[in-house]
Amino acid sequence: MKVSRQRKDFVVQLARCVVKSSDLVVFEKLQVRNMVKNHRLAKSISDAGWRQFFEWLEYYGQVFGKIVIIVKKSLSQRTHICQCGLILDRDENASRNLLAKGLEYLSRGTLPN
Repeated sequence: MKVSRQRKDFVVQLARCVVKSSDLVVFEKLQVRNMVKNHRLAKSISDAGWRQFFEWLEYYGQVFGKIVIIVKKSLSQRTHICQCGLILDRDENASRNLLAKGLEYLSRGTLPN
């Protein structure tokens, strides 16, 4: 019980800090349920409390009147290769795409469903 309370407390504090320090929070919607099927990563993913973190981000976004956007992406492509020759790791490219998508929503004044 103590460990789960500590995990929840950490997740709540981190989500609150992220939302309060940003006007716009954009994150990738991860299918945690599918990710824990990998037996090598399941314990680490569960211990990190990702699902709780996402829920608290959304909650604090509403509480503090900040924009929190969830973007769905596919995990099938591990690298991004641009026509210009730029090659990026999937995670770096994903973070750039998430920011661009969030700014696009912000500029249109609409939020995704």
